Amino acid sequence: MTQDGDDPFDIAAAHWARLQSGMATPAERAAIAAWCDAPAHRTAMNAVQQGWDSAGRAQADDAITAMLAQMQARQTEAAAPSTGRRPWRAALLAASLTALLAVPATLWFTSRPAEHPVPPALSGEQVAQATGTRLFSPAGRRRNIQLPDGSRVILDADSAIRFAFSADKRAVALESGRAYFAVHKDKSRPFSVSAGKLTATAVGTAFDVSRLAGREQVTTTEGLVRVVTAAATRDGSRATLLPAGMRLTQKDQSVSVDPVDVTRESAWRDGRIVFTGRCLSDVAAEMNRYGSGRLEVKEGAAHIAISGVFDIDNADGLAEALEQQGLVHVARSADRIVLTRGDQIIPGDCAVRG
Repeated sequence: MTQDGDDPFDIAAAHWARLQSGMATPAERAAIAAWCDAPAHRTAMNAVQQGWDSAGRAQADDAITAMLAQMQARQTEAAAPSTGRRPWRAALLAASLTALLAVPATLWFTSRPAEHPVPPALSGEQVAQATGTRLFSPAGRRRNIQLPDGSRVILDADSAIRFAFSADKRAVALESGRAYFAVHKDKSRPFSVSAGKLTATAVGTAFDVSRLAGREQVTTTEGLVRVVTAAATRDGSRATLLPAGMRLTQKDQSVSVDPVDVTRESAWRDGRIVFTGRCLSDVAAEMNRYGSGRLEVKEGAAHIAISGVFDIDNADGLAEALEQQGLVHVARSADRIVLTRGDQIIPGDCAVRG
């Protein structure tokens, strides 16, 4: 299968992913073991294993935070394709991760580990050199994925995460969008998710983390989550214990904690959005993340207050409902649904997201 000039690190990464999946047959394991008999191949496999495990060598929360931050910073580098990579190798890598996560059409990228062995004791900066496996959902689609540790993540449309698990830590970085995590209980391996300038840590619980509209948010739906923020709360603390039914929001240098309706906040996972007195411009922006129809709200209609439950991928249905109530006039084209102010405007101001 290999050819002269094939990069052993790429091949080792594919073999490692297959072994980690738990689905490798005895024949495949024997073939991988035989491949590792060559000294250069064994060196490559050892380096891949060190890269996978290095995230778990730090002992402090600061080290996890540093690793998560670096995982985000290296997104572009990790995703850049190698100009010399042969088509078969790309197919092998994709197939290996599909086996690992049991999710079709999931892309992943593996960065080559450092040239030198990782020392036994690592500073936060050294731990930050670790990178992880990347998963994403395209615009207009959500994905339900089981992670290797048994935890489950639902990725909202146009969202991406990167994860790196080791023997004593589970680290995830939310690069963009929104994700729901149902964490498999494992007290020996804390589960940490970074999103911008905050980090949420749980052992076994369920929570949402988002990076949308210039803010980072954590919403606990089950159990208890410890959230560390860059900005301080009103009492001066940067660490908050967030119980179920509460949401922490960090925007710029402001941090707030508020009760939420968990059922409403989690409706997106079931393909619905619930709005109460929200501005039409805000509703349209949320709907545009999902539907193929593109809602365009003219200035005069932007502050119409909208309440209701809507299917997230049915922009046409929303426009039709608003038109029937006389709230907007609708003009449709091949790629636009344009909403202008209608004749029946209900008095009152809409709620603008702060």
